[in-house]
This record gives sequence, C-alpha cells and structure tokens, in this order.
Amino acid sequence: MTGRRTLTRILAAAGLTLASAAAALAQPCGTAAGTDNAPLYPLPHEAKWGFVGADGEWRLAPQWRQVRPFSEGVAAVETDAGWGLIDSTGAYIAEPGAHDADSVVIDGARYALSPYKPMAQGCSAATPADGDAHYITPTGERWRPEALSDEEVIDLGNFSEGLAWVRVARGKYSAVGWIDTSGEMVIAPDFTDGGDFVGGRAPAAINDENWGYIDTDGKLVFPGKFTLQDAGRYGDGLAPVRIGRESGFMDDTDWRFKSATYPDGQETEIRAAAPFHDARAAVQPGPVWINPQGRIAVNPQAGARHSICNEKRLPRYHDGLLPLVVGDGTNICGNAPDITYQGPGDPRSGPQRMLWALPWARDKLVWLDRSGTTVIDASACRRAPGIAALPTTTSGGALAEGAYRLRLSGMVAGETDPQRADAPCNRSAFEMDGNTATNEGGPWQLSLSGAARWQDRPVNLSLSLELPAGITAGQHPVKTPQDDNAVSAYLWLSVRDAGPNAPRPPSYASAGGGTLTLKRRDQAGLTGQVDMTLVSNENAQDTVDLSARFNAIPYTPGPEVALIETTGAVTALADSMPDDPLINFFTPASAQRDEGTLTLSLGKHGPKLELTLPADHSGAFTAGPDAPASIRFAGVPVTGEGELKHENGHLNGRVTASLAAHDQIDGEGSVMLRFAAVPIKADQ
Repeated sequence: MTGRRTLTRILAAAGLTLASAAAALAQPCGTAAGTDNAPLYPLPHEAKWGFVGADGEWRLAPQWRQVRPFSEGVAAVETDAGWGLIDSTGAYIAEPGAHDADSVVIDGARYALSPYKPMAQGCSAATPADGDAHYITPTGERWRPEALSDEEVIDLGNFSEGLAWVRVARGKYSAVGWIDTSGEMVIAPDFTDGGDFVGGRAPAAINDENWGYIDTDGKLVFPGKFTLQDAGRYGDGLAPVRIGRESGFMDDTDWRFKSATYPDGQETEIRAAAPFHDARAAVQPGPVWINPQGRIAVNPQAGARHSICNEKRLPRYHDGLLPLVVGDGTNICGNAPDITYQGPGDPRSGPQRMLWALPWARDKLVWLDRSGTTVIDASACRRAPGIAALPTTTSGGALAEGAYRLRLSGMVAGETDPQRADAPCNRSAFEMDGNTATNEGGPWQLSLSGAARWQDRPVNLSLSLELPAGITAGQHPVKTPQDDNAVSAYLWLSVRDAGPNAPRPPSYASAGGGTLTLKRRDQAGLTGQVDMTLVSNENAQDTVDLSARFNAIPYTPGPEVALIETTGAVTALADSMPDDPLINFFTPASAQRDEGTLTLSLGKHGPKLELTLPADHSGAFTAGPDAPASIRFAGVPVTGEGELKHENGHLNGRVTASLAAHDQIDGEGSVMLRFAAVPIKADQ
C-alpha cells in the first residue's frame, strides 16, 4: 500500500488523481458502459435459449444452448463451439469458443459454466480453461493487467468501485488480493477468499471459517476480528453473514436483524441469507425475499401460487425481476434430476446462484417483479421470434383497425392499453356464436381480453358480448343474458398466480343497463362502443362499470351446418321432435386429418354423421361398403354421396346420407346437409 500512497501524492502534486492517471493510460476498465437499451431477460423455448423484453415478447430468438443475463448491454451465450459474448442486438462481441474448467452435469448431460462473468464497470472478467485470464470490453478489446503477467491467475473478479479481486496460485494453495483499474495489486493477496467492493466494503476471509469485511486499504472494518463463518456481498448498506448458528444481516457495527417479518407481523428466524440486489434479498426458510427493513416482500409459494423446484437455491434479482424455476401447470415440478459439479470448484455453482437450466420433469421459468407478481412466464403464448407487433393506434392516436380499449371501475378497476384482437395469442374475436347459427344470420359473439385489478390483485379478464341474430348498425340497449333477442354480456375474471386456496373473484353479467352503439356490423368486422354496468352473480351490490371501444374487429367465421332436405323416416323423426330441431344433432361441425385420412364429424352426440375420406380428396364422392369413403349415422354404417371442397384450411360442401333399416330410425329415409367453413385440424 505504501507504493500506492506515494504514487497518489506524486500525482496530486501534478494535479492528477489515480483515476485520471488510469484514464491517461487508457486502461479499459473502471467506468460502467452506458446503455439506453431496455432490459432483456433469458427465457427457454424448446431446448434453446433466447431473450425477451419485460413484456415477455422475444427480442432475440431462441438459438443458444445456454445463456446468462445481460449486464451493461452484454450477455454471455453458449453455442456448440463454446461460450461467447453478444450485445443487445445479438451481434457477437467475442465469438463463441471459450470454455470454463467448471461445469454442472444434469442427468448425464454436461453444461460448462460461463468463463465470462457479467459485464461490470466496462469489463467482463474472462477465465477460459485453455487460455490466460483477462478482461474484455463491450467492443471486444482484451486486457491482461501487467501486474499479473508473472502470476498464475486461477480466477479473476469483475471491477466494482474501481477494484477487482484476483485469485493467484501460492504453491499448493491459492490466495486472493485486489487490483485497481491500472492493473496494480493494491491489496496484497493475503486472504483465503474475497468478494466485490460495495459501499467501500468487501468480504474477505483469512481461512475457510473466518471472514470479515475490509476497506479499500485492505484493513478490517468489522467485526473487530475475522470471526464470521460466512459473509456475502454488501448491498443496501447491509451484509449477509453467519456467526455460529446465527444468520442475518449486519451493518458496520452490529446485527441489523436476524429474523424476517411476515406481513401479519409474525417473525421467522433467518437460517441462510443472500446479498441484496434491487432492494430484495433471498433468505431461508422459504425461500422468501425481504426488503432492507427485514420484511418479507415476495413469497412466491404462499397460497400454493408457485412451487419452487429447488428451494435450496437463493437466486437474485436482475434488472428489477427475479428468475425462478417453478412447477408448470400443476405446481408440481416432478422428478428431481441428478445434479453434480465437475472441475476445480467455483462459487458460481453455489446455492446463491441460478442454475440456468430446467431439468425437472414438469417445470418452467418465470420472472417476478419486486411485488412478487409474475410478469414473464416461459409457458405463456407469445409472438414467434421476428414477428413485429401489429399497430394498435393510428398516427393520430385513434384506434387502429382490429384494436380495442377497455376501461373498468367499481369492484374491478383498470384501463387496458389498446390491444389487437387479431394479434397472435390474443383470444379476442368477433365470431359466430351458437350451434344452429349461420355466419350470415347470427347470432354473434364479441370476446375481448384484458387486465385489471380486483381486491388490489392483478386479474386477467374476459368480456363476452352476445349479439342477437340480425342485429344491425345503430343503438341497442344492453339487457340480461336471459333475453336471447337482446344484447347481453358476461365478464369473467381470473387472479394471476393464484394457488388453489386463493380467493376467487365472482363472475359478472349485464343486469344494470347500458347501451351498445354499432357503427358497423358485417361479415368483415365490427366497430362501435359499449357502456354498461355489470352485476356480480353473488351480490347485487357488487357492480362493475365497463366501457369498451372497438374498431373493425375482424370477423372469424364459424363452421356452419344447414339442413337442406329430409325424406321418409328421417322426416318423421324431425316431426316428432318439435322442441328439439333435427339440425341440433348435426352441430357443431369439426374436421380432423389423421394418418392419411380426413374425418368430417357433423355433431357431437345423438345421431350424428361421420364421413371418412382419403386426406387429399376433393370433389364429388360416394360412400359405402365398396367405396374409398365411408359414412356412419349414429355409429352405424350407411351409404351416401356428396361433394367436398378444400379452401384455406377449411372444408365446404354437401353430403346426403341414405338410411336403410336402422335401430334409431323407424324405416328408410335420407338427410341432405350443407356444411361450410369447417376448420381442418391436422394430426399432431
């Protein structure tokens, strides 16, 4: 240290500082690289990893075997060739090829750890197994400090507050010291272990069981001796420590707290603690995440909301969000994999680190915000990589074609930003409703999806607006769903991240009046607005005022089935059911392509028709025992003929089924049906 202080005095006499001298020497590390780019977050998809924005949409398509989070606009990624570095556009700063000596083995598959530490203060510390330890900048510039040229460097830390730890060989052992941005060893390697400086403090150990915190001169700050059994990185003025059997957080003088406090005031003793990041720190038992006051702010597993697949790990927040591997769907992760580590040993594989792999039988990656709400879900539907979002507003701010906006107040409140009904993953639609309707005559249904808040919880909402047959442009009163000849509505809500014991919001129906104004209603789209009051199905005093504006919501045709003609016993059957029209037996319609055949089903129950043909058939056909096509009525083979046409993935055509003796029909007869817009579902 004497040499450094002497240098400082010499520079001061010349009107310089250590920082300015380092800049004059053009050392690359020490200043954080500025970036105006929005944060990106790792996400897996079909065994590849990519990056999404905070909205959960792909920014960099899944293409890498492994990735690590972005830091200062740079992220480490792995290809078959090895690890490299990319910028926020996906361009390589360092071409893939580097390998690390440490790896994790998951069910026999080896995953090398990244040899690149997260970019910090303008540099990433690189420790490739087949090369010298060095630093690399966001422009790809490599720098190996001169002071380390005669050292066998085992590991290298990132710069933090102008200093970086370095582990060097000392005979059969190793030791840790700290270098400055000029590359000089300013804190001698007299320590067994050490970490990053934050707030002028860094954890340091004189042996495996004795830790303390040193200042930038290498002097012990607290406790009075190296008496801590474990010590983590400073954060928010607090240090995660363990003394004997006591764990918690200390400041410079004493314990700040050793217990975590639940929202109801109950306390639980901390058994393990991780450093603070983004004002959140993970602690055990749990794990749960506390704020700097020791209060539990995020408890992902409360109310069976999530099941964390590895509860021993204590991951950290990145750019305001927390990554967790949790059970997918059933909140059960499934079989635990065999996980082992290979190599010299690296703290990056320890319990305070994210595994960055999804090896459980049923798992997914989610990202939670600082309140614990899931904002990114690996299993959620999202646009395909490279597909741009459709516009929701015009240049003048009006709703674009296909867009809508929702506003709610009362027991459910919120305003949905403009959304596209025809955007990928959006379940909103204007379509035919009901089994007996036709696309031309109606009735129809307008479905709009959105988000709001209920009892201060985020909820997803689905509004169903029922439009009666024959409705035209103009003003229409909104009435109760019991009136089939009037406009009516339902509102369904679902709480996000809700476990099986979480309270559920009620459903709402139009019972408080309102008005629908249609400017346009045709076979191309729907434009208008609705203002109404919906009432809870549990409590008439629980109401929601809802306003929706929608512009040219595109029409989604539904499958149609029309009864053209019946003869003989089929006519007699229809006449015997005046309250249950025969057409109801032949709706809804569906088509399935499977293993070289195409099956058209007209109806689900009762005496439905089922026609099976070669998958590529188009045009006229006959069906029967000796024909390529077969037809069944109520499960019994019959004969028939008709015509089939393929159009844009749908089936159109007609079919006549001729019935001889049949156990459900008294005598012979026939039925002729027309079908249209029946979507073909392909085999999986």
